[in-house]
Formats: sequence, C-alpha cells, structure tokens
Amino acid sequence: MRHRGLTFITVLVVIGGVALVGWIVTYGPAYWDNVEVGRILKQAANLCYREAEDGPVIRFVFNELHRDFDEEVEENGRVEKRLSIDVDPADLRIERTTEPKYVHIWLTYHRTITVPLLGQQRELTFVDHAEQDLSPVKW
Repeated sequence: MRHRGLTFITVLVVIGGVALVGWIVTYGPAYWDNVEVGRILKQAANLCYREAEDGPVIRFVFNELHRDFDEEVEENGRVEKRLSIDVDPADLRIERTTEPKYVHIWLTYHRTITVPLLGQQRELTFVDHAEQDLSPVKW
C-alpha cells in the first residue's frame, strides 16, 4: 500500500488545531476569569442567607473582585491599582423575592483583550447570574 501524502482532511485538521490554540490563547483567560466571577457571585448569594440588607453583600462582591482582579498600572509615573475587568457598582443588581424566598444576583462587566499578532483590542461583555434559596432549613 502506497502512502497517500498530505490530504485535504489533514490540512483542515491542522488549520483547526491552530485556530483552537489561537482562540484559547486569546480568549481563554477572560473566560477563566468569568468562572471566578461566578464563584464570587455564588458566595454572595450564600451570604444573603445571613444578611438581610444589600449593602454588605455589595461590599463583599467588590472586595472579592478587587482581591482577585486588581492589577498595577503605571500612569504618569505613578503606580495605581485598577481592576482588570471593567465593572461599576451600578452593574451589580440584587433582587429578593418573598414567595418563594429567593435572591437573584446579576453582574454585568466588560473585559478588554488584545488579539496576539494583530494587536487589535476586543471588548467582551459578560452577564453572570447567581441565585440562592433563602427559605429556612427544615430538619
């Protein structure tokens, strides 16, 4: 049997592999950070079980975001700490229902990424949601 050499399918598989690696390198960190933001929102929803007011929950979310996403940026000779994600306190929405007793938390934020080799910037928008049943536990 004779070796067929380079086939069209082989070329497609190689191009697909290169495209997949390029996508992972470009967008992977942003989506990995989104998993972390989802974890923070789930913790905030659990915190709502103890906290009847939204103020401590909002402070918790932004303290955790600063702890996980602060980066040092040098601007005009000064080093400042900024979030690597673009989020504002108005982007966090907390809704509590009474019957059934639930809390819903939404956070909308933006993340700017730079495409390797092209140097272009893209802005991704994420909308994360977490919910928690707040009804008393019956043993």
